[in-house]
Amino acid sequence: MQAPLREQDPRRLGGYRLTGRLGRGGMGTVFLGEDASGRQVAVKVINPELADDEAFHERFRREVTAARQVRRFCTAAVLDARLDGEPLYVVTEYVNGPPLDRAVRDGGPLAGGDLEGLAVNIATALGAIHGAGIVHRDLKPSNVLLSPTGPRVIDFGIARALDATDGPTRTGQFIGTPAYVAPELMHGEEITPAADVFSWGCVVAYAGTGRAPFGGATVPETMRRVMSAPPVLDGLDPAVRDLVRRTLAKDPAERPTVKQLVQALTGEEARPAPETHPTRADPVSGTRPVATAPAPPRPAGGRPAGGRPAGGGPGISRRRVGVIIVAVAAVVAGGAAIGLLNADGEDSGGTKPPSAASSRGSGGKKSESTAPFRDDFGDRPPKTRDKLFSDRFDDEKSGWNNSTYAAWDMAYRGGKYEVQVLPTTNRTTADAPVDDVPDAQLVEAEVKPDGGTGEAGLFCHRHGDLGYAFLLRSDGRARIVKMESGEVKDMATRTATGVRPGRLNRVQAACAADGDTVRLGMWVNGDPVAKAAASDAYDDTTTSGLLVMRPEDDAGWPKAVFDDFSLSSI
Repeated sequence: MQAPLREQDPRRLGGYRLTGRLGRGGMGTVFLGEDASGRQVAVKVINPELADDEAFHERFRREVTAARQVRRFCTAAVLDARLDGEPLYVVTEYVNGPPLDRAVRDGGPLAGGDLEGLAVNIATALGAIHGAGIVHRDLKPSNVLLSPTGPRVIDFGIARALDATDGPTRTGQFIGTPAYVAPELMHGEEITPAADVFSWGCVVAYAGTGRAPFGGATVPETMRRVMSAPPVLDGLDPAVRDLVRRTLAKDPAERPTVKQLVQALTGEEARPAPETHPTRADPVSGTRPVATAPAPPRPAGGRPAGGRPAGGGPGISRRRVGVIIVAVAAVVAGGAAIGLLNADGEDSGGTKPPSAASSRGSGGKKSESTAPFRDDFGDRPPKTRDKLFSDRFDDEKSGWNNSTYAAWDMAYRGGKYEVQVLPTTNRTTADAPVDDVPDAQLVEAEVKPDGGTGEAGLFCHRHGDLGYAFLLRSDGRARIVKMESGEVKDMATRTATGVRPGRLNRVQAACAADGDTVRLGMWVNGDPVAKAAASDAYDDTTTSGLLVMRPEDDAGWPKAVFDDFSLSSI
C-alpha cells in the first residue's frame, strides 16, 4: 500500500521522480516513482550500510546484471539500476496489485482454479528466473504481487547479494524469511534451484490455507520445524496437496524440478475407467491410464508453437483461470512442433482420454483391425525417392524445439538432440519440421537410449493420438507398437543382435500406406528386426519424428540422444 514520502526521503533519483513509499525491508526502501514518460516504476534504494560493503557491492552488481536477463512473463522486470555511486538502487516494473499475504489476510485462502492459477504462474516465473542463472532465495507471499493480469514474482536475485561467502547469514542477519526458506540454506549448504521449489511449496500452502506449513511461535521454533518436522497441510486443496508435499522434502534431490511442477500443473487429469483401479501391467503388452492434453497454439507462421502439451500430474484438476492462459501462452510461444502421446490407457472399455492432437489438421482413421503383413520390404530398407528433410542437429535453428523453459524436455546439445520423459507422462514425441509428410516414407536416425529400461526411436503416421512407433532399448530389445487413444499395443517384438550399448545405433523405419493398409518395417544398424501391418487409413496429414517412452512399470526419467535424422519418400 502506498504511503506519502517522508521528509528525509529523496524526491528524484536519476531520471525517476519519486512519488510515494511502497515498503521497507532488510535491504532498503521501495519507492513508487515515474520515469520521463510518466510510466510508474518501483525503485528499491539499498541501505547505505550495505552499499559501503565492497563484497556486497560486487555481488549486487553481478546479481542485478543477471536479473536484467530474466524474461518478463510472470515477473516484475528489472528496468534499470545504479550499480556505482550513492545510493545504489534497482528500478523494476510497478505491479499494481496487493501482495499475496495481504490478499489472503483480507480475502481468505484460495482454492480450486484460483489456487492452481497462482501456483502455475509462480512456477513459470521461477522457470524464467532460473533460466537466467539466478536462484531467488527469498520467495515468500510478500514477494508475489497479484496484478490484474495474474501473479508476478518480485525481488528475484537481490537476496543473493546479501549472502556472505561463509554461510547464509551476514552480521547476524538471516537471509530470507524462515518460514519459507529451504533447510539447506539454514544449514549453510549449497543453494540450488531446488531451494526455490521448497519455497514455492510453502507459498502455495500459505495461499491455500492462510498459514505457513512450518510456522512456529518463534523464529527458532520455525527453523526447527523447517529442518526436521513434516509440513502441516491440513485444509489445503487436495488437487495440489500431494504435489506441494513433494516440494517440501528435506532433501533437495527428492523435490520435483520447476519443469516438473509446470508439467503437473498444466496437465489434464487422467480419466480412470469406471469401477476399476490401475494395476501393474505386463511390461510388454500391458496398459495403464494417463492423461492427454490439448495441442499447443499455432503461431502466425502456420507451424505449431513450441512446447509439448503437458501430461497430467497425479490429482491435478482441470479447473483453470485466465491467468494460467496468459502464463502458459508466454511459456510456449515461439518454437517448433512438439507433440505428446500420453501413456497407456486401461484396456478395459473405460472412458478414453481426449486426444493430444497435433495442430497439423484433423481427419479420422477408417479402420482399426490388424491385417496380414505382405512381405514387400525385404531384408533391406526400401529404396528412397526424394529426401524431404535431413538434420545433423548442428544448427539450433533447423526447426526442432530448443528451449530451456520450465515446460520443455528436449533440446539441441553438443551437436546432438536430446529428449527426456518427465514423471508426469510416459512418452514424449517431437514432430519433425516437415509440413507435408508422404504416405510412403522412410524415417531414419541415429539413436542412443539411456542405459535403463527406457525405449527410444521413431514414429510415423501420427494423427491425433494414433500412430506407429519403432522403439529400441539399450539391451537390444526392439519393437513396433501401435499408439491409440492413450494405449500402446505391441505389433512385433524382437531382439536386435547388433546393437552397440552406450553408442548411437542407426534405426530405420518404413511406413507405407497402401489403400486401407499401413505396412511397417524396422531395421537396426542395417539388419532387419521387425515387420507388421495394420488396416488404418487417414483423411488428412500425419506427422513423423522422434520419440522416447517409459515402460509401464518404471518410475525412471528415460532420455535419449538423437543424431543424423532424415525423412524420405519411398
